[in-house]
Amino acid sequence: MTQEMIRQLLPARTADSNKGTYGKLLDVSGSRECAGCAILSSLAAMRSGLGMVKVISDSGNFAPLMNIVPEALFSSDTNYTAVMDSMNWASAALIGPGIGKGEAAQDVLAELLNTYTDLPLVIDADGINLISESKGLREKLYEKAAREPVIITPHLMEMSRLSLKRIADIKQDMQGTATQIAQTYNVTVVLKDARTVVVSPDGRAVINTTGNNGMSTAGSGDVLAGVIASFLAQGCDAFTAASIGVYIHGAAGDAAAERYGVRGMKAMDIAEALPEVLLKVDSIR
Repeated sequence: MTQEMIRQLLPARTADSNKGTYGKLLDVSGSRECAGCAILSSLAAMRSGLGMVKVISDSGNFAPLMNIVPEALFSSDTNYTAVMDSMNWASAALIGPGIGKGEAAQDVLAELLNTYTDLPLVIDADGINLISESKGLREKLYEKAAREPVIITPHLMEMSRLSLKRIADIKQDMQGTATQIAQTYNVTVVLKDARTVVVSPDGRAVINTTGNNGMSTAGSGDVLAGVIASFLAQGCDAFTAASIGVYIHGAAGDAAAERYGVRGMKAMDIAEALPEVLLKVDSIR
């Protein structure tokens, strides 16, 4: 993809708008040990044009999150009624970054996957691991994706758990493996590696060329999940949200590398470079 193609695919902005115009993202992320996952994913979502984000996370993450992303709404309530209220508020949801594999995480994931929740969904990290370990959740994923757009964003190990393939075999045929899972579950797959592959259930595919090895750093995937979920919440279809998300994320990584070098950059640098990249894309005429 090119910058011109990305510019044409980005969600439109209008003069007559408000914060609700540009999407409301429900971001389920961050256990007590992983406040950074909630911070990075929600910050990246807001830095990608999103109107509003609500984070469901461990109560201990409230202060760290508010210190970095004061624009976010926050809840630590994972009971059924509270989660349903949050889903009804949102235009898309993200679940997985740093949530762990405990009972509460499983319950929220199951609620998001239930077919009666009319909400586009991005599943990342521990969300994928939970699905890989549960036949019931895999069935719920299939049923959910038959009705609403679902994007999954596995790295190689997570894809290995989901596909039951060896990592070496996946690396030999990234697009083939992504296509198999996309068609099996009717989901858009973002298979992350040095050259990330995006595949839709109908066979469309994009191999991303932006990015660098400095992005091989903790939290980079949380940033990507937030960017993709942001575009999904803003109204992009799943394949478009995933495709422009990986491009913008990689370009932000390139911008961060120019500033700090591939050895010195970190995930927060990628998130903070997102506006620079989007400004450059928007300036194309």
